[in-house]
Amino acid sequence: MRPVGTSPRCRLLLPVALSLLLAAGGAAAQPGTPELASTVDVPADVVALAGAYAYAASGDTLRIVDLADPSRPAVRGALAAPGRIWSAHASGDTVYLAGGLDGLHIVDVADPDAPTLAATHQTAGQALGVTTSGGSALVINLMTGLEVVDVTDSAAPALIHTEETFGYQWGIGGGGALVMVADQPEGVHLFDVSAPATPVLQGVYAAAQPVRAVTAGDDGRAYVVLAGSGMIEILDITDPSNPRLAGSHRPSRPGGRTQRVAVRAGAMAVPVAEDGLEWVDVSDPAAPALTATLDTPGNARDATIAGDILAVADGAALLIYRIR
Repeated sequence: MRPVGTSPRCRLLLPVALSLLLAAGGAAAQPGTPELASTVDVPADVVALAGAYAYAASGDTLRIVDLADPSRPAVRGALAAPGRIWSAHASGDTVYLAGGLDGLHIVDVADPDAPTLAATHQTAGQALGVTTSGGSALVINLMTGLEVVDVTDSAAPALIHTEETFGYQWGIGGGGALVMVADQPEGVHLFDVSAPATPVLQGVYAAAQPVRAVTAGDDGRAYVVLAGSGMIEILDITDPSNPRLAGSHRPSRPGGRTQRVAVRAGAMAVPVAEDGLEWVDVSDPAAPALTATLDTPGNARDATIAGDILAVADGAALLIYRIR
């Protein structure tokens, strides 16, 4: 076992319409500003969002937080997993937990007060990340690559395919038809998983340093965290067969603290441990601009965005922001 480290317009109206379009587009391209709505006193190293709920994990415990009113969150149920929870992905009434050597855990959260472990799928290696595509869970297991697991019956997950990559698989991003695997030392592998039993490698991006994590933006880009420096490389993946570097952002204090980033509508949230959270305008990927640094009380470790909610796992607490 290998060790784990931690549009045209009417011609007569074109000038007016175009100016209005540009004005509106410029306004829409401006990323909002996060405002702290609440602090939830639960341990949180990993966080996922789905619907009106946040799913915070620390150690082997998953906790469910009701965000129907983000300013008054309510802690609901909790579940103890068989071991450490490395990452989480929420979809509908199911939360998928990457449980390291314990594999993939599938948690039924239909009753937020009483989540239950529906099943565990034992991976070939250490499960460090998970996402979904239709009725499949896609898991990276550090050792053999990408496992495609049929989860249409959550109580009976079944391995349908393993797609190997050369090195160690540390992160996974995307979902739907396109997923990306962060592989050390090769870089980022982009797979078409529209046919889950036969994933097709579209392209590979060879990063300058080992890749720790990869996040799919809502802008046809991927955001790649480099393990050594914490730098985030921004990739244009509109042509998955030819991913190319579009820009980069170096956190204010380099050193590899960044684990994962979250991206929404031209903004990127970058957890930088004791330095808090950086809020970066990435509407122009060639010139990312730091617009705010949010001082968090602990060590910002993970972040995710859904709609206008930004959730930050800060170690001893879960921070909820509204993006205004």
